[in-house]
Amino acid sequence: MQHMTAARGASEAGTVARLAPGTKRVVILLIKPTHYDDAGFPHRYLRAVLPSNSLAVMKTITEEAFASLIPSGVEREVHILEDGILRHARRIERLERRFPEKGSILIVGFVAVQTAQFPRARDLIFRWQARGARCVIGGFHVSGSITTMLDGITDRQRPDIPCPRRMPAEIQELMDRGAVVFHGEAEEVWSDALRDILEGTPKPLYRGGQPDVGAAPLPEYEASYFEGSFATVVRTVDTNRGCPYVCSFCTIINVQGRKARYRSPAIILAQVKSICERFGKSRFFFTDDNFARNPRWEEILDGLIALREDGHDIGFTIEADLACGKIRGFLEKLSRAGCGQIFMGVESMNPANLAEAHKRQNRVEEFADLWRRCHELGMIVHAGYIIGFSHDTPESVERDVEMLHRLGVDQASFFIKTPLPGSEDHARMIAEGIEIDPDFSKCDSFHAVVDHPLMTRAEWFRTYERAWRQFYSLDNMVAAVRRLLPRESRLTLLRNFLWYRWSVITERTHPMIAGFYRVRPFHDRRPGAPRLSWWRYAAQEIGRHGRYCKRLVGEYYRFQYLVFESEYRPALARRHDEWSEQLRGIGDWVRLTFGRGVSRRWLHSFWRDYASKRWHLLWNPLAYRWHLLMLAIAVSEVVYAVRFAAMIPELVRKTST
Repeated sequence: MQHMTAARGASEAGTVARLAPGTKRVVILLIKPTHYDDAGFPHRYLRAVLPSNSLAVMKTITEEAFASLIPSGVEREVHILEDGILRHARRIERLERRFPEKGSILIVGFVAVQTAQFPRARDLIFRWQARGARCVIGGFHVSGSITTMLDGITDRQRPDIPCPRRMPAEIQELMDRGAVVFHGEAEEVWSDALRDILEGTPKPLYRGGQPDVGAAPLPEYEASYFEGSFATVVRTVDTNRGCPYVCSFCTIINVQGRKARYRSPAIILAQVKSICERFGKSRFFFTDDNFARNPRWEEILDGLIALREDGHDIGFTIEADLACGKIRGFLEKLSRAGCGQIFMGVESMNPANLAEAHKRQNRVEEFADLWRRCHELGMIVHAGYIIGFSHDTPESVERDVEMLHRLGVDQASFFIKTPLPGSEDHARMIAEGIEIDPDFSKCDSFHAVVDHPLMTRAEWFRTYERAWRQFYSLDNMVAAVRRLLPRESRLTLLRNFLWYRWSVITERTHPMIAGFYRVRPFHDRRPGAPRLSWWRYAAQEIGRHGRYCKRLVGEYYRFQYLVFESEYRPALARRHDEWSEQLRGIGDWVRLTFGRGVSRRWLHSFWRDYASKRWHLLWNPLAYRWHLLMLAIAVSEVVYAVRFAAMIPELVRKTST
């Protein structure tokens, strides 16, 4: 159930499902579970950032299946909800209180469940079963674990991957307790599985495999999905499934396969056009693991270029490998089609680490030229970097992070190397008896779950945290924004910086699972978590919100500096009278405080000097000059704060589209 799309099986199955006598309504909840933090609280936010493609996919095929399975006169409801979004979680709670409901069949499907989310999904299954629900679970943990632990990987390029040939214990437990397990993709099987569940005769395990998706309809989000739940509205689509490479840490190649299966470009383009006509614009994230390896990429990009030339407002992000620059015309057409950002799996800057992970297609010596071309075309370079390969040390990671920025990476996502169930790495470690932390909630790529040959787990985690702070330093962010030519790209990068810094430094979690403003419900914790009194919980919440306030002030001034340097510094640099970081008189003060070319550099310079003289200023009778100057600088700070506050609505408007 990770990428479940069309329900051809629904129309081919033919007959209406035989429902229990007295059935008046069929309700299906499709839930994307969140995962627990170290204290047992579910990760939940007021506003999320990334939508779930799989939820929209499941909604599409479920409604198609219902059209042929549900008898006339029986009401039908399909809800797609995210456990990690406050508004959605409240709807889930209201629905939970509604059941059991006389005359209703309730099906709860847990969609796209990653390994870190599996414990939460398991607990929710048991809760919903107590409400009379018939529960089904799918996703990369289920599909990957069954593939590597029960079926075994059959691949001529990887002939020696071990397999114990047994069903993983945590999945067997769910089947023993009446949950339905779905392995693989659902294009040709979901309708049959849904029929069996409706009729009360489900199998414990369904296998969807890797079906053709050429003519499959694209997913649609319901209108209420984004409402009051997301910081930005970005829709998703998978144009292609599968990846030809053999990276040892990857689960995708063992679940979706290494052979490209692609959607019809005509269907993709028709939906993009429809969304533009309905909403005035379209912003997409193509969730393909490697868009560049879609054999029909050129048809898609040519179609998007034609739509933009017709006046449609289109923008999107893709994932591509670092050999994509060798494809003739690929980068140029990406830019013309509206691509604003490319995510690339750099993984490591050490060739020995890349060879260890079977990622030989990455050639470090070619990165700078590729990323320079992306910048010339107005595209943001976003690199994924894994910390914890066997050759990594704190010092080598620090050098690599600096190299990432220097060679042209604008945005970076760091991950702790984790042997995820469903990967070759995990299968080999199980076979070799290597100890892996048994708590799946820690398999989130920001916990160390195995030992490292050159670092303790504590050193490993400190290295990971330091990489975030090092890359997202103020100087690095300023340099990244300045090297992007289009203003839209600069504003997008500013928004992304805000999201990433807030997630890592304030929320203390990975940006790709975080949102804005964490909510920790006292009465919804992991079963078995250490007891927490209400008073201690309240104290923790007060401390957490105090940290929020402190971080909010700090980030306000940090981003004021960043915005002024990117938006106003060019105007300052164009002036004939070159400015200095030191005030030369009242004219400089007036111009830098109230003029167009503003910068915080001179303010920072003054505050540094003022702080360095703090003891001298206490006893020196001539220090009044510094104190008077401090009053003038304080006026500048107030003016700057007001000017930046006035800019925020426009920045929010422009970066939320």
